[in-house]
Amino acid sequence: MNSTSIKRGLVGAVAAMLVFAGASTSMAASKVTVDLPNEPVAGGESANVPVFLTGFTFEKLAVTLIVDEGTLTVTDSNSALTLNPGYTDLANQAEISFFGDTAAVVSAMESGVSWTAPGEADAQTELSIRVQVGEYLVGTSYDPATGHSYKYVTTPLTWSDAAGAAMAMTFKGKTGYLANITTAAENDFISNKSGAEDIWFGATAHPTNVNSALTLAGKPTISADTQGNGFYYWFAGPEGGTQFSTGLVNPLAFGGAYNSWATGEPNNAGPGESCGVTNWGGIKGNWNDLNCGREQSYLVEFDTTAADFQSSVTSFDNITGEDVDAFPAEEEVVEEEDKELA
Repeated sequence: MNSTSIKRGLVGAVAAMLVFAGASTSMAASKVTVDLPNEPVAGGESANVPVFLTGFTFEKLAVTLIVDEGTLTVTDSNSALTLNPGYTDLANQAEISFFGDTAAVVSAMESGVSWTAPGEADAQTELSIRVQVGEYLVGTSYDPATGHSYKYVTTPLTWSDAAGAAMAMTFKGKTGYLANITTAAENDFISNKSGAEDIWFGATAHPTNVNSALTLAGKPTISADTQGNGFYYWFAGPEGGTQFSTGLVNPLAFGGAYNSWATGEPNNAGPGESCGVTNWGGIKGNWNDLNCGREQSYLVEFDTTAADFQSSVTSFDNITGEDVDAFPAEEEVVEEEDKELA
């Protein structure tokens, strides 16, 4: 069933969650307008949900669609949309995230979005949806849980060179560092959403690196055999110079910190094997220790906050009801719109 009556909601530029978001003052005039089914939809039935994007001047747009219940499908008739990392399909998903040229995204959103209501035929559900739109920036992911941003760099470097390159980068005025993965939620986000695989992150037990981290953090250096004992530290960022893991093969979290070592890791199996990679062997979220002199791609973290994206993301959200002004399409409103088109 496709509902023919609609209620329209629109909202201007506001802060919101978005993967692959960027900044521009041009967002101030941007709008996301969603035509919602005016009546609840029966379970298993589908309704078209036109989404109108206006005022976006970016070359490419990134879009994330989330529904509270049921599933979404975005029809990509011209094969012009690319799924963001961690998303597997444009059809029958509770959350979809993709990017493409602005014109292609605008066209697909206006004509290609549909929602299938949950439950059996005798169930009736109103659509609750969040639409988040912003500039697509290659390789940069935004984690709404932490507010931090991440950049996956494909250029292979040694761990030390990658650490230096990360600290030479800035994003929204924040200095980068090899990512510190400090919670299960952050590990899940990075492993699924960043496009990162077999990459360096900020973990190290190399004695030189550890003492450099302690010096950067204003802490006293140590003479302990950090590599031989599996004493792993974060190198930079707010956790720089902080130990989070101890022991080899069967490591323990240090001071209650989080870690996600693969089975039997870290094992210090060879000389210099004292720097961490994540998504080891393609297994999402698994960490391993490698020789720091190997050349790998790497992940940079920036301590952004939601406030950094207040002018860069436009959102429609009637899941929380905080970022939307939705109203029924009363007959006189339709007539006024028809007059304007006459």
